[in-house]
Amino acid sequence: MVDAYATNPFGFMKFNPGGLDDCIPVDPFLFGTWKAREVGIHTRFVEREGEVNVAMPKYVVDKLQRGVEREAETS
Repeated sequence: MVDAYATNPFGFMKFNPGGLDDCIPVDPFLFGTWKAREVGIHTRFVEREGEVNVAMPKYVVDKLQRGVEREAETS
C-alpha cells in the first residue's frame, strides 16, 4: 500500500506510516481512494472513515456547545 501512495502526484517523497505526518489519516481518504478507483478497487471502509474524520470537528464543537449551555442553565 505504501508503494501505491509513493505515486502521489502531489508530493515529492514517499510517505511512510508513522511520525507526525498526515499520511495515515488523510492520504488513504483523499489520495488512496482516488488511486484505488483507478484500478477498480472499492474502498468503502476507508471512504466511511474519511467521512467520519471530516465530520468530527463539527461533532466536537456541537458537544462542547451543549455542555456549555447545560452548565449555564445550572448556574
